[in-house]
Amino acid sequence: ATLAIQSALDLQLNVDTRTGATFGKVYCGVMGGIHRHEFSILGPSVNLAARLMGNEANRGILVDEAVRRNATRRFEFRSQSPVKAKGYADLVPIFEPLSAIERRWKRPIAFVGRKSEVRKLFSLA
Repeated sequence: ATLAIQSALDLQLNVDTRTGATFGKVYCGVMGGIHRHEFSILGPSVNLAARLMGNEANRGILVDEAVRRNATRRFEFRSQSPVKAKGYADLVPIFEPLSAIERRWKRPIAFVGRKSEVRKLFSLA
């Protein structure tokens, strides 16, 4: 789902994004009192997602070990340098998911021109 959202933002809206995707338990709900409150999401995996999003090695999407482990049947991943993250005692291993072309050929392939054909290919994925 993360790859599809990123592709849509890039191809349809020409928005360059960097995403951090993690998997874990979080608190999601209203924080505060009756007169002043806000909706918030808290937890170590939320903090890690923010660190991955802002990581200088992020070329689009970075994920944690839990996401990689749950998605290994459908995707291959390239290991990146581990990061220090709030809520984690040790360095956290991170991974970059590879696109379908990169999975097959083990390197990125750039398209030149043919934007409508590329959009059609991504809509089929």
